[in-house]
Amino acid sequence: MKLNFPEAAKRYLRFRDSIFSAGTGTVSLMVSEPSASSESELEIQARWFGGEFGREFIGTEGERIEIVQFGHWNRAAGPDFTEAAVRIDGELKAGPIELDLDVRDWESHGHGSNPAFEETVLHVFTDGPSLNRFYTRTNAHRRVAQVQLPQYAWSQGPPDFLPEAFPGRCVAPLSRMTDAEVDSLLLSAAQYRLQQKAERLRVMSSSTSPQQALFQGLAEALGFRSNKTPMAILSQRCPIGELIEMAPLDREARLFGAAGFLDREQFDKAANHEARRYLRQLWDRWWKMRDDVDPLRSRSIPWCFSGNRPLNHPQRRVGALAALVDSWDEISSLWEQNVNNLENEVNNSLKNLHHPFWELNYTLRATPSPKRLRLLGQDRLRDVLGNVVFPGAIGLAGDEDRLWAEFLELGKVDSNHKLRRASLRLFGPDEKRRKLFTSYYHQQQGLLQIYHDFCLEDVSDCEHCPFPEQLVQWQRKSMSEGALPAATETMLLQ
Repeated sequence: MKLNFPEAAKRYLRFRDSIFSAGTGTVSLMVSEPSASSESELEIQARWFGGEFGREFIGTEGERIEIVQFGHWNRAAGPDFTEAAVRIDGELKAGPIELDLDVRDWESHGHGSNPAFEETVLHVFTDGPSLNRFYTRTNAHRRVAQVQLPQYAWSQGPPDFLPEAFPGRCVAPLSRMTDAEVDSLLLSAAQYRLQQKAERLRVMSSSTSPQQALFQGLAEALGFRSNKTPMAILSQRCPIGELIEMAPLDREARLFGAAGFLDREQFDKAANHEARRYLRQLWDRWWKMRDDVDPLRSRSIPWCFSGNRPLNHPQRRVGALAALVDSWDEISSLWEQNVNNLENEVNNSLKNLHHPFWELNYTLRATPSPKRLRLLGQDRLRDVLGNVVFPGAIGLAGDEDRLWAEFLELGKVDSNHKLRRASLRLFGPDEKRRKLFTSYYHQQQGLLQIYHDFCLEDVSDCEHCPFPEQLVQWQRKSMSEGALPAATETMLLQ
């Protein structure tokens, strides 16, 4: 297959269109719902307190957890077990333990906003959502270690709770294709996906400006899945053209005020003097501009606070966005630079972003971290590259073949629920193949594109999906039209 951009994308598009023109569409996602335990919460608490589940566990983040002291079974309001002692990866922690039937009960029962649960050291549960990880957090957004009781988990270690999808009919024909043939399919789907993202940014650039399109793209990438839209709204309410004309603290006040994070409650519940001093600096500037920026309450930005890792709290993401604007002169040229290694250029520009407050804090209310925290982790940098910088550069700067070759070298990002569902759907229980074909960023992107085009478009539960039967057409042509990229070829031979 020729690797020139966008020839592979065109080939995938022809393949996809030929399938759709043949008849019916693709498959509905099969997702198991959490099953309710036949035991009551009280019964499970009794078994826990009686030691039936043992004392040693593996937490959902892979931590080694030992119950040193079960504590006292609380009969009043508050956590289920008080004065407990838990050793987590060798560190002894004293405090309450909460036990719920469903991990989401932490939020639905109001524990996350209840000061009585602030010192909780362990959240024990039996069930959870099948599509998403749920992170237990306190009112100060401190992460609480989690344990899913072993007999309710599918495996020890970080569980995926319940099966996220059933293998599709395409598992069989894909298993008969060689590794190189499968990779050629994923590569073409990835190029098509990249081309679509490039076109989106090109249209955004022409509708607003390249600078604003880049700013919104970066804001969306910082927002992760749960806050992508809120961050896009924030970037629109605080256009980059206006921000760069402001003094650094003024534009930071504009961002945090427009986000809704500069109200009296934030100040009253600030973690310490340093947080209040930081808020005061922002407020002293915000009140002068708020009448022109502050929206009606009914139009406030709908942030998602639950289920995020502490490092990904929306307030911290807005802090990272402010740091990006402080370095805008360097960052704004990312789409225009003709460099030999765009990944290195982006990493050098973004990985050392600096903010004196947000490098040490999770939220405005949380206790500061004892060590410095990077504003952008490796996965976030890679998503910035894959979702914003490369598509924008290809769409605006040209030199498509060189940029496409660089894109193929990008390493993978950590798995997420959609990627796990897609790989299970297409490759079934074959862990070796699932791992092999998610080793590079472009493979992950190709897998997601196929999943989007076929698995999410069908309503026949895979029965009438034409994709499995049409794979033989791809198989016949894929290896007769050129070579694979060097990085992929090396990986397949290992």
